[in-house]
Amino acid sequence: MMQILILLSTLAAIQSAAVSEEKECEGVIIDGVYHDKEVLKTDLDRPYSLAVDFGTNILYFSYSLKKTDDVFKSVKINLYTKEYSEVEGIDNGFVHTVDQNNHVPYIGTSQGIYKYNYTTRTSAIVYGASDSDIWEIYFKDALYYSDFPSQFLYVLKYGESMRFKELEHTKVIHFAIDKDDVMFFTNGTGLYSQPIGTEDAYLYEKLENGERVRGFANDLKGNVYACFQDGIYKVDTATGTLKLIVPVDDAFGVAFDANNNIVYSDYQSVIHLKPNKNKTC
Repeated sequence: MMQILILLSTLAAIQSAAVSEEKECEGVIIDGVYHDKEVLKTDLDRPYSLAVDFGTNILYFSYSLKKTDDVFKSVKINLYTKEYSEVEGIDNGFVHTVDQNNHVPYIGTSQGIYKYNYTTRTSAIVYGASDSDIWEIYFKDALYYSDFPSQFLYVLKYGESMRFKELEHTKVIHFAIDKDDVMFFTNGTGLYSQPIGTEDAYLYEKLENGERVRGFANDLKGNVYACFQDGIYKVDTATGTLKLIVPVDDAFGVAFDANNNIVYSDYQSVIHLKPNKNKTC
């Protein structure tokens, strides 16, 4: 009997230690550093197209209002104060980007692109492409966007839209530009990179209909990351490969905050990863 009690006590201690260890590792390890998961917002339907203004640390994103219809709402969260509110003056806001030099957010909708003035908190105003249903949007020196259903890539300058010359005959689903002016994009066949000014495309990964990729993001240094359905990947340009850094069940978007920490969304929540040097796995 005594041996059985000792055995049970030992098993209980092991189980307790295992549970404790499991709780200790509820975060994410990135580059050897433990990160806590802070849930910023939950009970949303597919929060999507995350973008952070590095100057204000305001996160912009959208979510679906109806599961059966393409109706979306643009919202924002102050990552410092956690203040949450709608973006004023926007109907059916879908995709987001930020001019980081001037701290100006742009929002793509089913009726064109809007420019939002956060400083004055006035309603967003129409910026361009008002006859287009915007599918994706990105800012670097100029505003880039693709429309639906054609999924062709455009550049918007001085109020006029022009097809992006190097990809004029290529459909584009998601895209971003890195610090070396290399365009990363996806379409129905794969995830590619292509230096701007050339037509030299490199295939990173084959895709079927492009559905596994749900967006790109730049960190503070201009490196590109890709949001796949199964998690967040870093684009390793040195090796021409993708590296999974944050596994996620049904990921929908990714961005970086003003401190270069990851913010991502899954099918119902928006989550902020915050480094915690007091924890480890």
